[in-house]
Amino acid sequence: MTWRRIAIYYTLSILLGSYYFAFEWRPSADQPVRGVRAVQQSRFLPLVRDDIQELVLRSKDGMIHSRRNGQNWEVIEPQGTKITSALLASLVESLTADKEVQVVEQSASDFAPYGLAQPYSTIEIKTGEKDATTVFIGDHNPTQSSVYARKENSPQVVLLGYSVRYYEELIFEAATTSKS
Repeated sequence: MTWRRIAIYYTLSILLGSYYFAFEWRPSADQPVRGVRAVQQSRFLPLVRDDIQELVLRSKDGMIHSRRNGQNWEVIEPQGTKITSALLASLVESLTADKEVQVVEQSASDFAPYGLAQPYSTIEIKTGEKDATTVFIGDHNPTQSSVYARKENSPQVVLLGYSVRYYEELIFEAATTSKS
């Protein structure tokens, strides 16, 4: 191979790369918001885990309604579904942990970058007859270590630990397996 041919190849690759970045490349608007943000801490759900009486989980995989019976959890809907009480208790624990969560955006006007415009799942938490809080769970953060979340009627977007998504997936998997 001659030096002339090598120079032609380099010139062509630079021209093609320039063309791609100038005319073809479009940064995706659906990716999570990245960049330096001031980290704020907040208590996301100021609930005591023993006060929570019911959970209603909804996702593309279906709906699971469970109720506390003493110290154990039992599934009400879909009937006949067997999910261990420990899985539901672990989900409650990960939602009501005593630690503070990171606030990603105090008052977001667009929830799409966080996967919260059409959430991955919703969790309705009932503490009494009329007291209910709905939590929307969105996409993973860029490091895949947490998930974006927000409460219903709140513009605040926070990061919850990945365990919330993990326990949800295990619960829906157990529900699917127990139906078979």
